[in-house]
Amino acid sequence: MIKAEVALADLSFEPVWREGSLWLGTSRMTPYAHPMLETVLVRAPGRWFMVVRERQADSGGHANVHGPIVDARDEATYHAIHQACLLWPLDYVMVEVAQAGRRVRVRAGMLGTAPVYCAVGDDRVTLSWDSADFARYPALLDTEVASHQLALRTTYAARQLYAGVVLLTERASLHVEPGRARYRYPEAMEEGGPPAEDGEDRLPGFSEALQRAVSLRPWPDGAASLELSGGMDSATVAVALAQRHRDIDSKGILLDGEVRAPQAHRRQRIAERLGLADHTVDITAFPPGLDLALPAEPYGFCREFYLEACSALWASARDNGRHTLFTGVGGDELFPAYLNEVSEETARGPLWGRDARSYAEALLTPTALAAAHGRPLFDAPLSPVPVTSLLANACRAPDLLKHGQWPVHPLSDPRLAYFCHRLPRSSREGREVMRRYLESHLGGDVFPKGYLKETFANVLPPLLARHAGRLAAQLGECALADLGLVKREAVLALLQTIAETHSHPAASAFASFLWLERVARQASA
Repeated sequence: MIKAEVALADLSFEPVWREGSLWLGTSRMTPYAHPMLETVLVRAPGRWFMVVRERQADSGGHANVHGPIVDARDEATYHAIHQACLLWPLDYVMVEVAQAGRRVRVRAGMLGTAPVYCAVGDDRVTLSWDSADFARYPALLDTEVASHQLALRTTYAARQLYAGVVLLTERASLHVEPGRARYRYPEAMEEGGPPAEDGEDRLPGFSEALQRAVSLRPWPDGAASLELSGGMDSATVAVALAQRHRDIDSKGILLDGEVRAPQAHRRQRIAERLGLADHTVDITAFPPGLDLALPAEPYGFCREFYLEACSALWASARDNGRHTLFTGVGGDELFPAYLNEVSEETARGPLWGRDARSYAEALLTPTALAAAHGRPLFDAPLSPVPVTSLLANACRAPDLLKHGQWPVHPLSDPRLAYFCHRLPRSSREGREVMRRYLESHLGGDVFPKGYLKETFANVLPPLLARHAGRLAAQLGECALADLGLVKREAVLALLQTIAETHSHPAASAFASFLWLERVARQASA
């Protein structure tokens, strides 16, 4: 939510608003300007803080993006405003400055919607919501982090692919003063209590918690879109929104193969029954980019792999005056199965995931494999928001913001997650309470039990197979092999396997390698 280039020496200057940025001498901080965000500057003698945060539904909604400025009349007032900002129920980034000591602290809210990356030099702090900005500086790849990611063991952590760049994880803080910088993780969230017993209808409670989650922010009339995949998660958000609002644009990627017809049919029924203005793009018209040549724009640490198709949707939303995008991110984590409820085989995860990891680990050198098998000591503590949702935010938020879209993920709401995690097994299993919610609003024919779920599984394998020759030629030089992380011959063998078998697990492993190879080439350029 903020970009900044700040010299510590400039922290002694008084902050001044100019042309959408807060200036301190020659240093500046620029909040992301968006109608769903507001910026507040609070000043007191010798210190001040600025917070960029999501607007609340009851906070006015249309005030100036860069206001107000508050001059605290005394210490008690300053402290009260500071505490209220720290306890803000939606997402935020806060920058606090003590002028005399030239000290600055950066804090993050708990939702991690548009996470901020930080780098600290001798006398300079750089902040950005776009990790690609750090590619403009000399970069050194952190090989331990890269080894974990190559082995499909991605963690949510402060430590990032470029050494010296940290992600401000949810509720974390970074404190910088001359000659010293400290990163502080938050306290781990306490585990919730045991699931409730059967005996009452849980659907009303689920409906109430969901409605609260979709109504926390001001509703932008005529400016909201909804990602509608055709699956249960996005359909649930669509139902909740349609109960309160009209004029909703729904947008989605239409897949190819055997899932296409049922996906298109479900989308049509959902849109018709909820009164949505639906728009799709065809995945075959916007296939994922596979070229290993360095892109015209810097490449971030992670991104949506199907960015080309997503960008077409987001650009369409922007061009139609839509600036707020509701999604179904978080739905997969709402209904966990606990260890005493599943078999040992199920607890180990889906077979294709284990196969993908086996393919991925076969690429690694012994040194990288040893690093990947080591326990990651840098992952963040347990969060109120599911880690998979936080990682999805890190992948998608920079590109969404570049398209003028502010993402809202109602199914990642901590209160909704707490409610759903404590549901009895009968309500969690098969997403039963969500299925009943959809049935009550859409009818029983949209999501019957055992329906064919849409998936991107059949997109990458044939695409990689068609371009295998070109990719093999581009891998005549391999940056990750030069760094001692992968075996080039193993990479080419995996590509050949995909060309011959169209294996989804093999394609997943290769896609992870491909993304990291691009980052490694950029860092060494």
